[in-house]
Amino acid sequence: MRQLLLTFFLLLAPRSFAFVAPPASSSAYAASSAYKRAPALALSGDISLVDQLTDPLLLQHMATGGALAFAGDVIAQSLLSESEEKSIPPKDWDVIRTNAFVVFGAMYTGGAQHFIFNYLNNSFDEPLARLAMAQFFFIPFCYYPTFLFMTPLLRAGWEHGFGSEEAKARQNQLFSEVATKIPPTLLRNWCFWLPVQYVQFNFIPAELNVTFTAAFGVIWNAILSWSTAAGKPVAAEKEA
Repeated sequence: MRQLLLTFFLLLAPRSFAFVAPPASSSAYAASSAYKRAPALALSGDISLVDQLTDPLLLQHMATGGALAFAGDVIAQSLLSESEEKSIPPKDWDVIRTNAFVVFGAMYTGGAQHFIFNYLNNSFDEPLARLAMAQFFFIPFCYYPTFLFMTPLLRAGWEHGFGSEEAKARQNQLFSEVATKIPPTLLRNWCFWLPVQYVQFNFIPAELNVTFTAAFGVIWNAILSWSTAAGKPVAAEKEA
């Protein structure tokens, strides 16, 4: 499993960070500009919902989010490892936890934020308005609820089988442990992301917003993984 995840990261990382500059031709530039003007998840207009969901840039952003979530959680676990022999990944690597972070990173950090930033850039002219909406609306009311629902569900399901009583009990345990750490983590979030996203919304081109935040997300994912890390299952549960 370790080799599989490392292979996944090594294959996706080069593509995730690749960026092709907008073509010089006016027609190609117009197509690019049309994409940036399109409202998030538009159901009508020049760009259909299917086209948006199959956009190569969206897939690139999802790959970036997943790959960097992988890196962030592996780094966090390596720093906090109780194993005497330090390594990356650590000897006591919780692969299931990393898997949950990878899925969350791909679906929300890369996928959902692709549309969120598109919406913010099209709806608000002032960078400070985008920053305020991102940090004081989307983070507390979208980001953390998704995180609280998704990561305990995936971890419990992969540990005990989705739908089992053991998985439900484990999910409730993980949810309670992580939920108690959300308020202090939210304060850390604002300390970290307010200056980062101030730069993003003022100086970073719209098409690079997700890649920019995902790059800083390596550090943030390590902080998030560390500050909300719930306990691992005991040895008997692992052997079952």
